[in-house]
Amino acid sequence: MLLPRTLAPLLALSLAALAVAQNPPTGFTYQTLVSGPLNGATAMAFLPDGRLFLTERTTGQIRVFANGVLQAAPWATVPVFGGGSYAEQGLIGIAVDPGFLTNHYVYVFYTDASGIENRIGRLQEVNGVGTNLTVLSPNGALDSRTLHNGGPLLFGNDGKLFVATGDFQDFTRPQDLNSWNGKILRFDVPNLTVPANNPFPGNAVYSYGHRNQFGLAIHPVTGDLFQTENGGALMDEINRIVPGGNYGWPTVEGRELTPNASYVDPLSWYQPTTAPTGTCFYSGENYPAQYQNVWFWTDWNQNRVHAVTLNATGQSVLSQVQFDNPPGAGYGIVMGPDGNLWFLTNDNGGYGGNEIGRYVHQNEPMPSAHMMAVSNRSLGGAVTIGVHAQTGNLVLPWVSTQRYSTPVPTQFGNQWVPVDAVMSLLFVTGDERCYQGFTVPNDLSFVGTTLHMQALVLDPTTGQFSATNPARHVLRG
Repeated sequence: MLLPRTLAPLLALSLAALAVAQNPPTGFTYQTLVSGPLNGATAMAFLPDGRLFLTERTTGQIRVFANGVLQAAPWATVPVFGGGSYAEQGLIGIAVDPGFLTNHYVYVFYTDASGIENRIGRLQEVNGVGTNLTVLSPNGALDSRTLHNGGPLLFGNDGKLFVATGDFQDFTRPQDLNSWNGKILRFDVPNLTVPANNPFPGNAVYSYGHRNQFGLAIHPVTGDLFQTENGGALMDEINRIVPGGNYGWPTVEGRELTPNASYVDPLSWYQPTTAPTGTCFYSGENYPAQYQNVWFWTDWNQNRVHAVTLNATGQSVLSQVQFDNPPGAGYGIVMGPDGNLWFLTNDNGGYGGNEIGRYVHQNEPMPSAHMMAVSNRSLGGAVTIGVHAQTGNLVLPWVSTQRYSTPVPTQFGNQWVPVDAVMSLLFVTGDERCYQGFTVPNDLSFVGTTLHMQALVLDPTTGQFSATNPARHVLRG
């Protein structure tokens, strides 16, 4: 449960009392993109073509933010039981298949209409809408209660699907390897089969001893899995997930008072509790260098965005600061294909967000370019190009595995990237952004290869051309 220590009526008052204007570090601006039309959104996932999917917990709708607008029609509606305002049931998790450009698959975690079971399901896009909801989890595998359901879904660099589940408020299940509750599970897709290299042979369990999880993230360099976890009345945790690791619940909460090698210690713990929710790593080029590979997470109790700097291997915390204190509870934060952090929040109480925002930095050039794998796997998956330019501009991107050691001056600006593969011409939309996804062959000989990208931007009203910054992405799989 996000706030086990506070009654809902008092919570609403406390949220109002804590509401303050955004106050990110100097140089950053928070842009409100959507405020109000969302109904209890709990999770976000970008598609390779730049669309953003959001799950509405109680309606079961998957909403789409595209071209600067929250689309009126949902992409799909999943039949759910949503519980009450502060329930943790309904449509609560979403992940886009790394091979979406080919198979058009999207995965969801939801409480089915009976209200007694959570499901992992798969949808497929046909003609721009989600169709053919297919239940993938076995009957009875994931019981549902009002609280402690879990729900985060995330793909690793290898294309395996991670699923975080709650403990069902049952102290016996997190330590039981035959139960899917209180675990992080790991599957092959599209049919949720157990990978041969899972830590427990023939078992979907990847780690265990978890209580109530709301966030998963992949380290952009090491590929390791990281997680946020709500404790009970004592301590919350942020964790680096070790395959086969036991994270101690219910025996241990937060920091171990008596060290026990049987349990994996959290990277950090928080007392009083903060109720950690969504999380991601920053891997873009728009922010100052000190934010590269920094771990961001949001909390529900104090309405904060946290920034955690780890050592190079991600195994210890070097420092952590409060990045922002927005006017509402945080539900999620994701790295966007435009090179910025996107934030989901709500200043009206209840479980689920009503606002999407974005953190931008004043040093981002205009126009600017960015490149990433939105579902983490690039080899055998997809890479997304994002360009920020004026609405109405035309953009011609190109990519190469090479980059010049020094820039080549041109009449349009410095050229850094050889023109080895020219992409399709793009049109900049109302959000001052355009995106293009492309598939990458599943050739392991390219692991660790750096793709470089640059784009030429034409302003048709003035006839002026300009070159973007060079962007890069390391192929992982």
